[in-house]
Amino acid sequence: MRYELHDSRVLTWSLEAHVTTHCNLRCVQCCPLSPHLPAWAVTPEALGEDLRKLARVLKPNVFKLTGGEPFLHPDLPAVLDAVRASGICEQVSITTNGFLAQSAPDAVYERLDRMTLSVYTSAPLPERSIVRITERCERHGVHLTVKSIDAFQRITPDAPLDSDAEVQDVFAKCWLKHRCHLVYQGRFFTCTRPPHVATVLAARHPHLPALAEADGLPLDGPDLLTRLLAYLERDTPLATCRHCLGSSGPWEPHAQLPRPGASP
Repeated sequence: MRYELHDSRVLTWSLEAHVTTHCNLRCVQCCPLSPHLPAWAVTPEALGEDLRKLARVLKPNVFKLTGGEPFLHPDLPAVLDAVRASGICEQVSITTNGFLAQSAPDAVYERLDRMTLSVYTSAPLPERSIVRITERCERHGVHLTVKSIDAFQRITPDAPLDSDAEVQDVFAKCWLKHRCHLVYQGRFFTCTRPPHVATVLAARHPHLPALAEADGLPLDGPDLLTRLLAYLERDTPLATCRHCLGSSGPWEPHAQLPRPGASP
């Protein structure tokens, strides 16, 4: 994959930020591993600072607020203001399961261009909630996409991949590295997995390296544009790829993990 430049900025499909890591659902095979992570929310100041650095060298088509569930953030309007002020992108979107979006303040809708509403068969959003969200998006000029999802692709293997050839194959076939670019805590990632895999697997694999450091591109330092291009156009897998199936895993029916302490 080779990337084009415009006014010394790399043109990409999208950039996203996990504005929260926790979620009100517990989807099996959640790509960012939300059910297994502690609650966390980005500060508008920290996200704004990261985006200002990236905006000098990166021009995504759309910026996505994701999670976790982004509507769990305690101050989404301030986060959206920080995104706008950074100049990273003209199109600002949010991805949500919808359960909290219907009652969010108007200040959130006023600051959005797009919303992707993921409706899961394992945790169906009531039709009246979809209607309510649709009405609010129409009122505020937010383009709404409703995605009905009845299956997830298995992305976390039962054990680390054995061979380098298998890891290389997963990396070569993976579309996440082109469509799911992430900014998180001062680093740019080619996909959403590296910041969280080590956190989740550390108990089972105590010698696992700090994958967020190994696989993330620091935003501080000289020649960010040169480093960013080299990182995006690399042919070698990330360290995280050994612990990920990328887009090569089998499809499985969508399901929810039990709540901690729930009866079997």
